Amino acid sequence: MCSLDDNFENKEVKHFPKVEKINLRDLKCNKCRENIPVVLLRHKDAYCKECFLAGATHKFKALLGKTKLIRPHDRVLISYEVGHPSTALLHFLRSGLDLNTPKQLRFEPVIVFLEDQWHLTVEERIEIVEKVKKEISWFKFQVNLVSFADSVCNNNIVISQMNLELHENNKENINSILKKHINRTNKKEVLNILRRNILISIAKKLNCRYIITPELSVDIATNLLTNICLGKGSQVPDDTGFCDHRDKDVKILRPLRTFDMKEVAFYNIFNNLTPVTVRQPDVHQYSSIQTLVNHFITDLQDNYPATVTTIVKTGDKLASGDHIVRDKCKLCQGIILEKTDELNSEESTKFSRLLSNELIDHALSREDRYLKIKYKFDSCTDRNQRYCFSCSKISEFILLNDTN
Repeated sequence: MCSLDDNFENKEVKHFPKVEKINLRDLKCNKCRENIPVVLLRHKDAYCKECFLAGATHKFKALLGKTKLIRPHDRVLISYEVGHPSTALLHFLRSGLDLNTPKQLRFEPVIVFLEDQWHLTVEERIEIVEKVKKEISWFKFQVNLVSFADSVCNNNIVISQMNLELHENNKENINSILKKHINRTNKKEVLNILRRNILISIAKKLNCRYIITPELSVDIATNLLTNICLGKGSQVPDDTGFCDHRDKDVKILRPLRTFDMKEVAFYNIFNNLTPVTVRQPDVHQYSSIQTLVNHFITDLQDNYPATVTTIVKTGDKLASGDHIVRDKCKLCQGIILEKTDELNSEESTKFSRLLSNELIDHALSREDRYLKIKYKFDSCTDRNQRYCFSCSKISEFILLNDTN
């Protein structure tokens, strides 16, 4: 139990002292030990501009090249999203492709903007698309435009390099595939899964073997804790690791997973880059598990700079283990484990729910009551599962004929 009393804040010694402000002019760069630093990371790591940019570039290339998954001349789909991470990602790619050294990037990027800003007006969305096209063309890339709403509702992915047909009823079309009583947590989870599946389908259409997403460390930490909350613990390695290999043909890579928002923002500032911004909808922090977890992590990160790093490194140590895989989930492609003699967490939860809802029949002996419960449990768990535990809870809210 906590040993602090109710008046601990009034004592002379503070148990949680505030982080003292640091004057960068009194320090030297942590790397070169000569120049005056211009950026302070994690409240302790100070760098000058040259060392910061060199370190950021090295970290990106090191993480991307460490696994040696991408080979020369491979086509790689780059998922563009408005904001600092995507702008920094495009600059990393362009700088790496333009090198004349052995460290040159040798794969072929294919930029895709999956438009999903249906909370804005049509005029605002058209303006955003034009800004995205202008920014991507500035990096000497060609953009492929895809409408999320049309891809989901019409079950047909149309890729355009010119313009998108945007409609006011896109939001209504999205809501039409979901039941009205779905909560925000399940809705966000469904849309995230559908977005991932659409990106994989686009990659297959464009003959891309890999997808690179601009997810930062805070996104990884949020996804990890959210997965645990939603009963997707077995999918943590794929949802938060560097490589998501659930699809046998297309792999999803996250080369920015060790960067935080401050790093990519300063990287863009030092390179005179101005990212495309979009007006975000007003969402209450308690409206869903995803937003609550994100607020919890970012708020904790302000006072404890090692929070996100600790969560991410903990996630890297998690693995699904050597289990017999029965099949893959039809919605998220997560693994469905084969039933064994030992109960896993999912089966234990089901058994506990079944037992607590069962009325005791005192006319039966204790052994007969046990056999009755066991028979009901076996009949529930022996069915051919189409969904993993988490998706089985949200599949009933989706009004689609085929969720593949």
